Amino acid sequence: MGKKRKAKIPQSVGELTADYFTNVIGLKYGGSVQDVETEVIGEGVGFLGELHRCSLKWSDGSRGPDSVIVKFPSMIKKNRALGEVLGSYEREIYVYKEMVDQLGVVTPEFIYGDLDPHPAPWLETFVLYLCEKLPVGGVSWVFNRVLFIGARSPRKYLLMIEDIPDARAPSQAVGGSMDDARAGLDILAKFHAHNWMDRTKIENPIIWSVGRSPKLVQASYRRNREAFVARFGEAIGPDVIAKMDEIQANFSDYNASLDKSPWTLIHGDYRLDNLLFRPEGKTVLLDWQALAWGRAGWEVTYFITTALEPHHKEEEEMMLRQYHKVLVESGVADYDYSDLLKDVATSKIMLAHRMVAADDLLDTAKDNGDIALVDLLVTRVVGWIDPV
Repeated sequence: MGKKRKAKIPQSVGELTADYFTNVIGLKYGGSVQDVETEVIGEGVGFLGELHRCSLKWSDGSRGPDSVIVKFPSMIKKNRALGEVLGSYEREIYVYKEMVDQLGVVTPEFIYGDLDPHPAPWLETFVLYLCEKLPVGGVSWVFNRVLFIGARSPRKYLLMIEDIPDARAPSQAVGGSMDDARAGLDILAKFHAHNWMDRTKIENPIIWSVGRSPKLVQASYRRNREAFVARFGEAIGPDVIAKMDEIQANFSDYNASLDKSPWTLIHGDYRLDNLLFRPEGKTVLLDWQALAWGRAGWEVTYFITTALEPHHKEEEEMMLRQYHKVLVESGVADYDYSDLLKDVATSKIMLAHRMVAADDLLDTAKDNGDIALVDLLVTRVVGWIDPV
């Protein structure tokens, strides 16, 4: 009997047929899929991927789920190119296949994942070498060329995970409640503690450091600063702009602070949109495209300043003390509360700097919801920056 032919990796909803699901997961659940209905979910939330809920009608006697979530790369060329260059799609499939049982948090069940092999595995090493050796202007030119290549990459990716229809998904655009923020910080502290200084988790080079490729961030900031200030300058004020320029002028020193010991695993995009609160009390953590390693305070800052409006600053100390308390109770003994405060203060302005650097990397022009979300996040983040 011949070897079973590998299923073609779908890249559109029309390819998610009953035969496809039967081929890739039918054996796992002991049956065949008779019919499929699809719907787009999460529009205006994710920039690098597209999510589809697929309702499955199974043959009698099968154990298959009523529905699954299928994740494709973004259909927007510029955004897909960025996901390709950053290794986002490959990283998420790797995390679900190899790491979820080791992370110490609840994730959706991994059902299936597939990707094409890299046509030029040496390219990433070569690009990183150029980013280290070239001046900032040269790095910008190289990255633009790499994005051009990435937008034309023939690689295909697909991730299939458990659907959790009974969970409550907070809205990033609306902003979180203090109850959601406290719950999110508790989960984050336990996640950080579970993975604290665990070098076995970063052996695969696809798990990057938060401070990776500093010249690329500098080049992007320099390219975007004028347009960003014209767009947001009046709202964020000259003091914040001056602080961001200071970061740019001394970027190597500031950036190095993101990776120094003690470090931990960083989810990389720990936002309200990536949390699901289940009725029985469990919190499910989604979207593992940006898993990295770095200082815990960076991610605490990212979560608080993107989730909550700045009028919650009066409750910042309470939130930070709660996070640190859970971190210590979970076994971390080498990260004082004063270390957390210092990291948070630095991370606030560095996060604003990175928002400038990333301003033209994503294409938000096709979705007014995306534009509104970016505007909201910028004004929310800079509102948390401490006064001079």
